[in-house]
Amino acid sequence: MLNDTTTQRSASRADWRGSNSTRDIDSGSLQRIADATEKMAQCHTNLIFEKERYRKSNMQLWAWKAKLQRSNSALRGVITKLQRRLADA
Repeated sequence: MLNDTTTQRSASRADWRGSNSTRDIDSGSLQRIADATEKMAQCHTNLIFEKERYRKSNMQLWAWKAKLQRSNSALRGVITKLQRRLADA
């Protein structure tokens, strides 16, 4: 009977007709499945964080764009006022 988790994992990958018991092979297989599930969950969590980071960045860019548009509009108003003053003078 295998006691080491690593050995059970490697035994579950090997030819099961050897001296390892089916209990060890089943245990190793379940551990490999659990490892794969944890890795998938970690990747999923990373994707969620990355999506949130891009969403925040996108919102900041839209806010910056709106600010620049207001600034541009205000500057156009100043230009129009100055042109009227020059025309009146």
